[in-house]
Amino acid sequence: MTALTRSTFGGGSQPVRQFTPQDCREPAIARLYVYWLEKRGSRRFPARPDLDPIEMRYALGNITMFDIVATPTGPRFRYRLIGSDIVARDGFDFTGRWLDDLPLPQYRDLLMSRLVQLMPDPSPLLVRNTQFYDDRWLDYEAIWLPLAADGETPNILMTCQIFNRMPSSHTGPLLGNA
Repeated sequence: MTALTRSTFGGGSQPVRQFTPQDCREPAIARLYVYWLEKRGSRRFPARPDLDPIEMRYALGNITMFDIVATPTGPRFRYRLIGSDIVARDGFDFTGRWLDDLPLPQYRDLLMSRLVQLMPDPSPLLVRNTQFYDDRWLDYEAIWLPLAADGETPNILMTCQIFNRMPSSHTGPLLGNA
């Protein structure tokens, strides 16, 4: 199975907008959320320069950042950063490329729907889902955190996705294959 076809999603994820760090299952995600809250201060959102990669090293390999680029037809999203753990897992690096060009239709559609969902009401979002990856179902948790150069209007969306190391108990059919 190639890196470009080895993944599908179990669906049924219920994104949570109102949550605390204690609601996060993954310690690195909870810690990243606390860090984001601290860097935000009294502003609605922190700016990208407020974040120090050294201070986020516990999560850095699992972080992706998307630039939000305004166009006449709506926002487009460009990969600004893809963590080394994600690149190693997926087998390719899309840094600097547009999300629309991602050759994984189901994953591209999932990411696009998350990003578009965040645009009208940008606020932190906690997501848990199940993904079929390399012949097994794995649970993951992800957090989506807006960043804003002006403290108010997001120009970057950052996510951290961490897979549970143990296979999921999910046994449903592959989406699109059932």
